[in-house]
Amino acid sequence: MNLVTLDQVDLNTLARLADAFVREPIAFPVCFAVTGTLGAGKTRWTQELARAMGLDSSEVTSPTFTLLRTYRAKQHTLHHVDAYRVGDEDEWWELGLEECYQEPNAWTVIEWADRFAEAMPPEAIWMQIEIQADSPESGTREIQLRCADPERWQWVERVLDHLQPRS
Repeated sequence: MNLVTLDQVDLNTLARLADAFVREPIAFPVCFAVTGTLGAGKTRWTQELARAMGLDSSEVTSPTFTLLRTYRAKQHTLHHVDAYRVGDEDEWWELGLEECYQEPNAWTVIEWADRFAEAMPPEAIWMQIEIQADSPESGTREIQLRCADPERWQWVERVLDHLQPRS
């Protein structure tokens, strides 16, 4: 499993990270399996991706009660999923996520993905977002990215090459 940690990520850096991911060419669907405590920035990450795709990020809200929202941009489709209120794996698969994972030019962001870790696609890019423990008032975050899929990890590394420093 490949792993990288980004330290002291403020909201500007989070926006730059989203811009870098959207700008870097890919030839496959993307799934971000996002974890983190309440208020860490899971929905904010999705909003930044939407903005980078040319969507109105103010329309992107947590899909807590609808569970799945889909946004169509010029070149991408963005599926935003909240696993927090999904009752069980049967309900999970009823959402039609397998199609989302495979849709060309689709990006799927799943908040609280750890609730259904076994249902995540094996090529998912896991993103753990945590508020920096040493300075919570600063609003900076620590972001860990990990992925087992070599092709997607190469893509992540190309994106991260645009953002320095990393630890």
